[in-house]
Amino acid sequence: MEFYISVALIAVSVILSAIISIPMLKIIQLSGYKARGVTAWWKSTSFDVLIRYAALMVFAFITEIIFITCFSTTEWVRHCGVAFYCIFAIVFVFAIKDGANKIKFTGRMMRLFAVNLILLLIIGSVIAFATYFSVYCGTLTAAMGMLVPFVALAANAITCPFEKLNNQKYVKRAKAKLKDKSPIVIGITGSYGKTTAKNLLKAMLESKYTVLATPASFNTPMGVCKTVNNELNDEQVFIAEMGARYKGDIKELCDIVNPTYGIITAIGDMHAETMGSRADIADVKYELAKALPESGILALNGYNADCKNLKERNPACKVIVSGESGVGYENLVIDSRGTSFCLVSGENRQDVTAKLLGAHIAETVCVCACIALSLGVELSDIAAAVEAAKPVEHRLQLLESGAVTVIDDAFNANPIGAKNALDVLKCFDGTKVIITPGFVELGALEKPSNIELGKQIAVTCDYALLVGSRGGDIKNGAVKGGMIESKIMQFDSRDKAVEALKQIDGNKVVLFENDLPDNIV
Repeated sequence: MEFYISVALIAVSVILSAIISIPMLKIIQLSGYKARGVTAWWKSTSFDVLIRYAALMVFAFITEIIFITCFSTTEWVRHCGVAFYCIFAIVFVFAIKDGANKIKFTGRMMRLFAVNLILLLIIGSVIAFATYFSVYCGTLTAAMGMLVPFVALAANAITCPFEKLNNQKYVKRAKAKLKDKSPIVIGITGSYGKTTAKNLLKAMLESKYTVLATPASFNTPMGVCKTVNNELNDEQVFIAEMGARYKGDIKELCDIVNPTYGIITAIGDMHAETMGSRADIADVKYELAKALPESGILALNGYNADCKNLKERNPACKVIVSGESGVGYENLVIDSRGTSFCLVSGENRQDVTAKLLGAHIAETVCVCACIALSLGVELSDIAAAVEAAKPVEHRLQLLESGAVTVIDDAFNANPIGAKNALDVLKCFDGTKVIITPGFVELGALEKPSNIELGKQIAVTCDYALLVGSRGGDIKNGAVKGGMIESKIMQFDSRDKAVEALKQIDGNKVVLFENDLPDNIV
């Protein structure tokens, strides 16, 4: 009877271990199911999460060993030492911060969770068997607390080969459908501005063609395949946004959709931590150019120096550089209502007033216009499409509510984009406030970039509400820039920063710059 009590308690401990592994599984999901992303997160958090799991193990082990020693001669009671691990695990569950991102229980995640549970059950079974010979072996349940992160990674390693094979059927289906439907395929990549460019180009082309574009930020292989397999019908044009965090990511996407036209919006320092230097980032983005056929056309943003320089690599396809190939802009004006400029194409000129905010809008319009004009769209139709375009959610999106005006630029942040956002903030009246965690994934450039951000904040903002571990660097920069230290506040969560915002009186204009996922703190 006492052995079965022990087995039951160990079974409960396994289930609880599976529950406390969910935060780790979420980080694996946010890291694109790549172990290197998880280990980078451990390092960036000073291994805080491993320390927490280790603390669970230590407390449970010490309590169990004391309890079992005290009751080692008392029949079934001595087996209840395992219950202390269960109690600590329950406390651990309630102590976990949920974070801004919820775990998505996709088919892949359910399979990963199942394998993770099986591995924990195997460990639990070994412990249960060992307790048959010695009650002290029950203390091994405490080790599960420390093993949870590594079991989750092991489960991911086991499922990855299957997932790759499983994904191939979706890739194969998408390739076959694209070949059958034969739309004009346009790939869009860049360090930033991809989604805005995709939406603008789609609007431009819809005056002449039927167009399908990947929705939201569906810029991964499975996101693109899902769009093709589920939504592509008889559209004449398919626009694929292409994201990348590692070398080869753009090539993989190009191998799926085989684009004929391409746009590179900009080369910057985004994802320098995973790609390397800016030169390495340029190499990754250039994978799109190398995938285009000789009959294809590549449009480069000539207002971005590193992007413009890609022309010197002499790709096989035709290259159009905005700003120097007859398509450009003049008389740029940015205010709280939007962005105005004169769009120029050769001898033709068209005044444009867009509802979109920021200096980058004119650049993005020009590089998209290069492709639209190549496909026969009139300049007047391009201008009309831009004027009708609505802001992309969380990308310098203007939200007004009473005494508070919000500029929502929370999707992500980069040094150039943040400067543009601060320039937009200058155009508004009222107390200017920024809420930001700063820049991430910039590698060695991260610290100096956040210090420089602080200096720029000091010039523009009345208050700075800083979130997370990079707040110290931003604060140092802001103080160096002349900002009063009492106007700079640091918080460990965005919710606390938003709560503090309520204490600032008067009409406020609030810039939300970047909103980190839970695998970046």
